[in-house]
Amino acid sequence: MALKIGRVEFGLRLLLSLISIAIAYGYIGSELYQVIRLNDYAIAAYMILLAILGTVAIPQSLGGLLAAIAAIVTVYFKSNLNYSLITACVCLGLYFASFNDLRYEAQTERKLSIWEIIATIVTITLTIQGTFLITTKPITWLTSATIGAIAAAITLVGKQLLDTDLPSQAIWKIFAIVTGSSLAIGFVSSLIFYATTKPPVLY
Repeated sequence: MALKIGRVEFGLRLLLSLISIAIAYGYIGSELYQVIRLNDYAIAAYMILLAILGTVAIPQSLGGLLAAIAAIVTVYFKSNLNYSLITACVCLGLYFASFNDLRYEAQTERKLSIWEIIATIVTITLTIQGTFLITTKPITWLTSATIGAIAAAITLVGKQLLDTDLPSQAIWKIFAIVTGSSLAIGFVSSLIFYATTKPPVLY
Protein backbone atom coordinates (compact mmCIF):
# COMPACT_ATOMS: atom_id res chain seq x y z
CA MET A 1 0.00 0.00 0.00
CA ALA A 2 1.34 3.42 -0.98
CA LEU A 3 0.22 6.99 -1.51
CA LYS A 4 1.41 8.66 -4.69
CA ILE A 5 1.64 12.45 -4.81
CA GLY A 6 2.85 13.65 -8.18
CA ARG A 7 5.88 11.55 -9.01
CA VAL A 8 6.65 10.75 -5.37
CA GLU A 9 5.37 7.53 -3.80
CA PHE A 10 5.04 7.28 -0.02
CA GLY A 11 4.98 3.76 1.40
CA LEU A 12 2.72 2.81 4.31
CA ARG A 13 5.59 2.74 6.81
CA LEU A 14 6.85 6.16 5.75
CA LEU A 15 3.32 7.56 5.98
CA LEU A 16 2.97 6.14 9.50
CA SER A 17 6.25 7.76 10.50
CA LEU A 18 5.22 11.14 9.09
CA ILE A 19 1.82 10.93 10.83
CA SER A 20 3.58 10.15 14.13
CA ILE A 21 5.91 13.12 13.69
CA ALA A 22 2.87 15.29 12.86
CA ILE A 23 1.19 14.22 16.13
CA ALA A 24 4.31 15.17 18.11
CA TYR A 25 4.51 18.60 16.48
CA GLY A 26 0.77 19.07 17.00
CA TYR A 27 1.27 18.60 20.74
CA ILE A 28 4.14 21.09 20.69
CA GLY A 29 1.98 23.62 18.81
CA SER A 30 -0.84 23.19 21.32
CA GLU A 31 1.48 23.72 24.27
CA LEU A 32 3.08 26.69 22.49
CA TYR A 33 -0.24 28.51 22.53
CA GLN A 34 -0.64 27.84 26.25
CA VAL A 35 2.83 29.22 26.93
CA ILE A 36 2.20 32.36 24.87
CA ARG A 37 -1.17 32.85 26.57
CA LEU A 38 0.65 32.92 29.89
CA ASN A 39 3.10 35.52 28.47
CA ASP A 40 6.06 33.19 28.97
CA TYR A 41 7.82 34.36 25.81
CA ALA A 42 11.25 32.99 26.71
CA ILE A 43 9.87 29.43 26.88
CA ALA A 44 7.85 30.07 23.70
CA ALA A 45 11.00 31.20 21.87
CA TYR A 46 12.83 28.09 23.10
CA MET A 47 10.02 25.82 21.88
CA ILE A 48 9.90 27.47 18.46
CA LEU A 49 13.69 27.26 18.09
CA LEU A 50 13.72 23.60 19.13
CA ALA A 51 10.89 22.79 16.71
CA ILE A 52 12.75 24.48 13.83
CA LEU A 53 16.04 22.77 14.69
CA GLY A 54 14.19 19.46 14.96
CA THR A 55 12.82 19.90 11.45
CA VAL A 56 16.38 20.19 10.18
CA ALA A 57 17.93 17.60 12.51
CA ILE A 58 15.51 14.65 12.40
CA PRO A 59 15.94 13.95 8.64
CA GLN A 60 19.67 13.49 9.34
CA SER A 61 18.70 10.20 11.05
CA LEU A 62 21.09 10.76 13.95
CA GLY A 63 20.48 9.97 17.62
CA GLY A 64 17.20 8.19 16.92
CA LEU A 65 17.88 5.15 19.08
CA LEU A 66 19.06 7.30 22.00
CA ALA A 67 15.97 9.48 21.55
CA ALA A 68 13.72 6.40 21.63
CA ILE A 69 15.36 5.20 24.86
CA ALA A 70 14.93 8.69 26.33
CA ALA A 71 11.22 8.61 25.45
CA ILE A 72 10.73 5.24 27.15
CA VAL A 73 12.58 6.40 30.27
CA THR A 74 10.53 9.63 30.37
CA VAL A 75 7.27 7.63 30.22
CA TYR A 76 8.54 5.43 33.05
CA PHE A 77 9.30 8.39 35.32
CA LYS A 78 6.06 10.18 34.41
CA SER A 79 3.83 7.11 34.91
CA ASN A 80 4.88 3.55 35.68
CA LEU A 81 6.62 0.46 34.34
CA ASN A 82 3.54 -0.92 32.52
CA TYR A 83 3.07 2.18 30.35
CA SER A 84 6.78 2.40 29.60
CA LEU A 85 6.70 -1.25 28.48
CA ILE A 86 3.81 -0.45 26.11
CA THR A 87 5.86 2.42 24.70
CA ALA A 88 8.90 0.17 24.30
CA CYS A 89 6.95 -2.66 22.64
CA VAL A 90 5.26 -0.35 20.10
CA CYS A 91 8.55 1.40 19.36
CA LEU A 92 10.48 -1.85 18.88
CA GLY A 93 7.67 -3.44 16.88
CA LEU A 94 7.52 -0.57 14.39
CA TYR A 95 11.29 -0.29 14.29
CA PHE A 96 11.91 -3.93 13.42
CA ALA A 97 8.95 -3.99 11.02
CA SER A 98 10.58 -1.22 9.00
CA PHE A 99 14.30 -1.79 9.56
CA ASN A 100 14.70 -4.62 7.03
CA ASP A 101 13.27 -2.40 4.28
CA LEU A 102 15.90 0.29 4.78
CA ARG A 103 19.08 0.49 2.75
CA TYR A 104 21.24 0.78 5.84
CA GLU A 105 25.03 0.79 5.73
CA ALA A 106 26.88 0.76 9.03
CA GLN A 107 29.79 3.18 9.35
CA THR A 108 31.39 2.18 12.62
CA GLU A 109 34.65 4.11 12.20
CA ARG A 110 33.15 7.35 10.95
CA LYS A 111 33.43 10.31 13.32
CA LEU A 112 30.52 12.70 13.72
CA SER A 113 30.96 16.31 12.67
CA ILE A 114 30.05 19.20 14.97
CA TRP A 115 26.76 19.66 13.10
CA GLU A 116 25.95 15.95 13.41
CA ILE A 117 26.60 16.06 17.16
CA ILE A 118 24.29 19.09 17.44
CA ALA A 119 21.65 17.29 15.34
CA THR A 120 21.86 14.29 17.66
CA ILE A 121 21.42 16.47 20.77
CA VAL A 122 18.49 18.32 19.17
CA THR A 123 16.79 15.05 18.19
CA ILE A 124 17.06 13.66 21.73
CA THR A 125 15.98 16.95 23.34
CA LEU A 126 12.96 17.32 21.04
CA THR A 127 11.90 13.73 21.74
CA ILE A 128 12.06 14.27 25.50
CA GLN A 129 10.19 17.58 25.13
CA GLY A 130 7.43 15.99 23.04
CA THR A 131 7.11 13.02 25.39
CA PHE A 132 6.94 15.32 28.40
CA LEU A 133 4.19 17.42 26.80
CA ILE A 134 2.11 14.37 25.90
CA THR A 135 2.40 12.99 29.44
CA THR A 136 1.31 16.23 31.12
CA LYS A 137 -2.23 14.86 30.77
CA PRO A 138 -3.27 11.56 32.42
CA ILE A 139 -1.47 8.82 30.56
CA THR A 140 -3.30 5.82 29.10
CA TRP A 141 -2.27 2.80 27.05
CA LEU A 142 -3.19 4.80 23.93
CA THR A 143 -0.91 7.72 24.76
CA SER A 144 1.85 5.26 25.66
CA ALA A 145 1.45 3.57 22.27
CA THR A 146 1.42 6.97 20.55
CA ILE A 147 4.71 7.90 22.21
CA GLY A 148 6.15 4.57 21.09
CA ALA A 149 5.09 5.29 17.51
CA ILE A 150 6.64 8.76 17.69
CA ALA A 151 9.89 7.35 19.09
CA ALA A 152 10.06 4.76 16.30
CA ALA A 153 9.27 7.44 13.71
CA ILE A 154 12.09 9.69 14.91
CA THR A 155 14.44 6.73 14.65
CA LEU A 156 13.32 5.71 11.15
CA VAL A 157 11.91 8.66 9.23
CA GLY A 158 15.22 10.19 8.18
CA LYS A 159 16.40 6.98 6.53
CA GLN A 160 12.95 6.30 5.10
CA LEU A 161 12.98 9.71 3.41
CA LEU A 162 16.51 9.18 2.10
CA ASP A 163 15.43 5.84 0.62
CA THR A 164 12.86 7.64 -1.55
CA ASP A 165 15.91 8.83 -3.55
CA LEU A 166 14.59 12.38 -3.47
CA PRO A 167 17.15 15.22 -3.36
CA SER A 168 17.97 16.59 0.09
CA GLN A 169 16.19 19.87 -0.63
CA ALA A 170 12.96 18.05 -1.47
CA ILE A 171 13.24 15.87 1.65
CA TRP A 172 13.61 18.89 3.93
CA LYS A 173 10.77 20.64 2.12
CA ILE A 174 8.43 17.67 2.68
CA PHE A 175 9.46 17.37 6.32
CA ALA A 176 9.11 21.12 6.89
CA ILE A 177 5.58 21.05 5.44
CA VAL A 178 4.61 18.15 7.75
CA THR A 179 6.11 19.68 10.90
CA GLY A 180 5.16 23.29 10.17
CA SER A 181 1.54 22.54 9.31
CA SER A 182 1.17 20.23 12.33
CA LEU A 183 2.64 22.87 14.65
CA ALA A 184 0.19 25.44 13.25
CA ILE A 185 -2.78 23.06 13.54
CA GLY A 186 -1.92 22.30 17.17
CA PHE A 187 -1.57 26.01 17.94
CA VAL A 188 -4.84 26.99 16.25
CA SER A 189 -6.74 24.05 17.76
CA SER A 190 -5.66 25.09 21.25
CA LEU A 191 -6.58 28.71 20.50
CA ILE A 192 -10.06 27.73 19.31
CA PHE A 193 -10.58 25.40 22.27
CA TYR A 194 -9.66 28.14 24.74
CA ALA A 195 -11.76 30.76 22.94
CA THR A 196 -14.86 28.55 22.95
CA THR A 197 -14.55 27.20 26.50
CA LYS A 198 -13.26 30.12 28.58
CA PRO A 199 -15.82 31.44 31.08
CA PRO A 200 -17.54 34.73 30.18
CA VAL A 201 -16.21 37.90 31.75
CA LEU A 202 -18.76 39.48 34.11
CA TYR A 203 -18.84 43.26 34.39
